Amino acid sequence: MQKTKFYSWKTGKLAEGCRLCVEGHKLVLFVTGLCPRNCFYCPISDTKKDKDVVYANEWRLGNEDDTRAIIEEARLTEAKGASLTGGDPLLPLNRSVRYIRMLKRRFGKKFHIHLYASLGLMAEKSLAKLYNAGLDEIRIHPDFEDRKHWQKIDLINKFNWRVGMEIPAIPGWKKKTEEMIDYFMDKVDFLNINELEISDTNAQHLVERGFIPKNRISYGIKGSQQLAFHLLRKYGKRLPIHYCTTTLKDKVQLANRMKIRAKNAAKPYDLVTEDGMLFRGALYLKELKPGFGYRRKISKIVSDKAVKQRIIKKLQKTMKMLQKGYKIKKGYIIIDENKLRLLTAPAIAMLIKQKDLKPAVVTEYPTWDQTEVEVVFV
Repeated sequence: MQKTKFYSWKTGKLAEGCRLCVEGHKLVLFVTGLCPRNCFYCPISDTKKDKDVVYANEWRLGNEDDTRAIIEEARLTEAKGASLTGGDPLLPLNRSVRYIRMLKRRFGKKFHIHLYASLGLMAEKSLAKLYNAGLDEIRIHPDFEDRKHWQKIDLINKFNWRVGMEIPAIPGWKKKTEEMIDYFMDKVDFLNINELEISDTNAQHLVERGFIPKNRISYGIKGSQQLAFHLLRKYGKRLPIHYCTTTLKDKVQLANRMKIRAKNAAKPYDLVTEDGMLFRGALYLKELKPGFGYRRKISKIVSDKAVKQRIIKKLQKTMKMLQKGYKIKKGYIIIDENKLRLLTAPAIAMLIKQKDLKPAVVTEYPTWDQTEVEVVFV
């Protein structure tokens, strides 16, 4: 068992998809939030769970045909591969097949694509479609408590791709987990074990079952790592295993992707921080300044085309006036149509004195949704 440089442990060689993910070079393509199963430990957020929505990383697609957004997100993050996830990407099978073909056509055969799926929806015809589209690797998530679909692994192995199994380390489920690994060990190329994590959506289910975080600052569940270490020691000599921690996901995978995206998404007026955040000036209309219910308010307005256009026209008028009055160079002030505000340099925002505007300096993620870390009104 070997500790990696990125807060995880492994035996054998890391799967290609995992290597790219750690580097921040994997596009996470969330194909749907729909799933035939209802795992109590599922950490998917309320905005995605049980909803037929598509996201390219944090970028929510307007509709499933908006492949332009997928390609642009891949470009901004310098993606060398993609992981198709959900929900279950096999529910909208044709959508998943179309995305695989599109990505391979756009970025080439070496663009590594893996897909996560449960076994229930697998059939030879659907697997053939995925294989022929160019899928490089399939990762299964078997049901711990229902074995009726376990034998479908034999269908998967009819095709010449990499096959992995990815499961959470659930404290108290040592026997169930060992029985699962014993069954699949000779039928898969590698095993990924994820630290069981708590989220807003699964917290109640986990607490009801007696699971608690391992400490005050971690999303990891107490006892999960101990089970993972046991499995690494027991099976590591017979199978390549990677134990992926919640720390890896936050401090390495996400952090690396943020730094890459910040570099490519930054505008001339932006300052990029050491950890890949964007430090910028923002000018808010008084009625749309950040505060309680801000996200909900913006989301509601953006979904109403007439109201959105009215606000954009107001911002256009304000921007022209500021460009003239403060002699702001072209490209150093723009309209942010997603959050209905003006963006500019921090130094410029500090100079603006306009009664109908609330200037601020903000630190935010370089992602499509631009989640705020800090907003300071000036």
